[in-house]
Amino acid sequence: MIFYNNYKYWCLLFLIILLNNENTYSQQALLKNIQLSEKDTVRLKIGGAIRLNYAWQDYNDQRKDKIGDFGFELFRLDVNIDYNDIFLSAEQRWYEEFYCIHHAYFGYHINKHTDVQIGVNQVPFGIAPYAAHSFWFNTTYYLGFEDDYDAGIKIIYNTSLWNIQAAFYKNSEYANSTNYNRYSFDLVTDDIQANEEINQLNLRGFYKWNIKNSLKMNIGSSLEFGELYNQITTRKGTRHAYSLHNDVVYKKHWSIHLQWINYNFSPKNPIGITTKRVQFGAFQFPFMVSAKANIYTFNIAKEIFIKNKYIDAIKFYSNFSVVSPKKEYGSDSKQLVLGTRIKKRSLYSHFDFIAGQNMWFSGGPGIGLQHQNDEDWHSRINVNLGYYFN
Repeated sequence: MIFYNNYKYWCLLFLIILLNNENTYSQQALLKNIQLSEKDTVRLKIGGAIRLNYAWQDYNDQRKDKIGDFGFELFRLDVNIDYNDIFLSAEQRWYEEFYCIHHAYFGYHINKHTDVQIGVNQVPFGIAPYAAHSFWFNTTYYLGFEDDYDAGIKIIYNTSLWNIQAAFYKNSEYANSTNYNRYSFDLVTDDIQANEEINQLNLRGFYKWNIKNSLKMNIGSSLEFGELYNQITTRKGTRHAYSLHNDVVYKKHWSIHLQWINYNFSPKNPIGITTKRVQFGAFQFPFMVSAKANIYTFNIAKEIFIKNKYIDAIKFYSNFSVVSPKKEYGSDSKQLVLGTRIKKRSLYSHFDFIAGQNMWFSGGPGIGLQHQNDEDWHSRINVNLGYYFN
């Protein structure tokens, strides 16, 4: 496996981690602030994470017989550099079976309210930064509408009242659409399904509404327009998505997410290949998705701050989402995540119970597809233990 073969590379990475955690003068000069002159300062921050994962599935006979599997899930390395008005941010991830880029961009602080980012950055669509409280995310993540990263340019305008972002993406984070070793869920291709995403425009804005300091809402909307290039017909189809969303925080303890998304993919496929489905992929696997649907999201969470010897905070959450295609395009896909996140300093533990109906990664054949067993519910348990350093 990749993780075990590149031992020299891993030795170098762990050396960086050790340097980052040494509380010495050399670390302060090298990793925190490098003073070039009275006006020029380079700030370098190195961080990352090591995570272990336990998984059990009611639809996997081997995992049921073994009462689940537990082992290495991820090692990641983050680098952030700030030099006057110029900045850079990158994150590389190594999973058990593959490695991939998470994000990699540089940019410029135009003024105190406006930044520009160039490279692989987060697509501005839907609730920011995530439309979920759980480790498992929502159905929106698996459709490329949550925590998605593509290659392009983005402008961010942020004030105490407004956050507005506009972006253009030439393609997904990898120009090679046959590469399934990726974190973000994108359109991927093979010998039959040949549509890749190109030339995408995004616009998102939300208003920060503070009501008597106890109730805060980020009320906004998102737009996305792009093209689909079919590698067989060499013709371009179209795609678009719209969203209304509200991120509510009450007394800093309660969090509610409300979101509606409508999306439409119109590919130019060869004769004999249906246009009612498109192919997505990530984490080494492709799967089919209904080409037209609405997505409804309702999440609620409460965080309790404890701050004792063993626990700093504990969060309870319920995240529910439904993908509802047009009748001739498929059947509903549903996902419910009930869980808890426990935090102690840099240690984060997520305990998730995931129930899915006709849902990918929960025993279903894809998302929004119609098949004879689409009414069956399946479940899985996922426990993720992570140490995050910076």
